[in-house]
Amino acid sequence: MEDNNIDNIEQKIKNLEEWNNERANIKPILEIAVDCHNRARRESYWKNYEKASEFFKQAIENYKSALKLNPKYYLQDVIERVDSVIGEYMNNIFNLKISGDRLKTEQGVIEYVEFIENLNSEEKKYIDQYEIALSYFKIGAIYFEDGNFDRAYEFFNKTASLECNRPFLNRDTYFKIGQILFNKKRFKEALVSFVSVLSFDRDNIGAVNHLDICLKELKISEHRFKFLSATPNEAKKLIMEVL
Repeated sequence: MEDNNIDNIEQKIKNLEEWNNERANIKPILEIAVDCHNRARRESYWKNYEKASEFFKQAIENYKSALKLNPKYYLQDVIERVDSVIGEYMNNIFNLKISGDRLKTEQGVIEYVEFIENLNSEEKKYIDQYEIALSYFKIGAIYFEDGNFDRAYEFFNKTASLECNRPFLNRDTYFKIGQILFNKKRFKEALVSFVSVLSFDRDNIGAVNHLDICLKELKISEHRFKFLSATPNEAKKLIMEVL
């Protein structure tokens, strides 16, 4: 029994020595990483995204240097810090791409779309899909106001394809899509879009009015109440049945 106690004490001493040695090696690197991380957060808070990006990169490099030391006692802490800083860095880049008037220029839009479409599956998990959908909607709205309806349609469809759980955004997106299709006299597709609007907002007068005109143009107004209560998929089937 006494030998076991001695062995336990010796193991604890050994572990303490290992911890002290690891701490001595890793602490200076972590201090630099944490300092860069905090500076990055401050710059990002004040919307100095480019400057923040540089500090985020330095923080990531130092955290990775700490991992290369193969830490035993600090491993989980460093892994969590790396995950946190990468997530904040990705969101900082996202905010940089949409900051100021960048999305009002064609080059800014191109750079933003390239950034989003080149994200790998690991990087995508850090950025809220709603924020991406909302940015696409804003780009579409800019094109819509400028009268570039083809480009607007493209970006409103990008928003719709993300299927975010935000009823107001889905409602507004399908309404804009419906307006564009309506103005192009694509009444069947427009009709489905306005039905989609009503699936998120049953009292949307604008959608009801446009739906009525679509039905009139398609000469199927007698089916009005069916379309008013239909889901988008049901509306598609109903159009095929009545036309």
